[in-house]
Amino acid sequence: MARVAAPRTDGRSDSPPQIVVPVMTGTHFHALDDKGRVIVPAKLRPGLTERFWLMLDENDNVAMYNHDTGRDVLEYCEQQMAQNPGDEFIAAAVERITGAAEFVVIESDAWRVPVSDILRFRAQIDKEIVTVGVLNKAVMWSRERWEEAQQKRESPEVRRAQAEMLRAAASGIRKPAAQVEEKIEEAVREAGNGTTGIAGGTATGTTGTAAASAGDGRRNPRILSLSQLGR
Repeated sequence: MARVAAPRTDGRSDSPPQIVVPVMTGTHFHALDDKGRVIVPAKLRPGLTERFWLMLDENDNVAMYNHDTGRDVLEYCEQQMAQNPGDEFIAAAVERITGAAEFVVIESDAWRVPVSDILRFRAQIDKEIVTVGVLNKAVMWSRERWEEAQQKRESPEVRRAQAEMLRAAASGIRKPAAQVEEKIEEAVREAGNGTTGIAGGTATGTTGTAAASAGDGRRNPRILSLSQLGR
């Protein structure tokens, strides 16, 4: 799995190489122009790179993934379709993702990119936008919906989950990832924010280790039709 790596401070260089995924963080307030385009905030650009994907996430917001991570999401969708041919929920989830996915290539220094009609419609984006960095992706909200969501995220359950993560990470005592994810999902559910979906690395509650929310670049040899996508 790709990891966000901090520079070594002990001078050693003998550790195994790892793929570094730039972190996307911060909350950015901006707006669409009259042509339905948005300027990508400067702090998010290193993480997205100049070739990235816009996708509809499980909360009907616009998720922005760099090229490799977005391609991994699509390959995972294809894998799930092949392994679960009769599952109508997976089929519908995949269609939600692929039916609104847009591949973007930056062609100027302005980093002004179009947001498609379907994405603007589903995300209820009209003019004002809030884009939030969430580690390996950025999420674009309409400002109105973002403000409504913040009220739900002020719940005691979310604050407790936040405090637990901060204490555990700062002390170096980390719980197994499954326990942390379970706590977070429980807090989010109780806060009324819905459940996670394929775009976040799961499909109808089934976690896939091959899901490329980390963008590790590893490809399943059985998946051929999307192997050159975006190249």
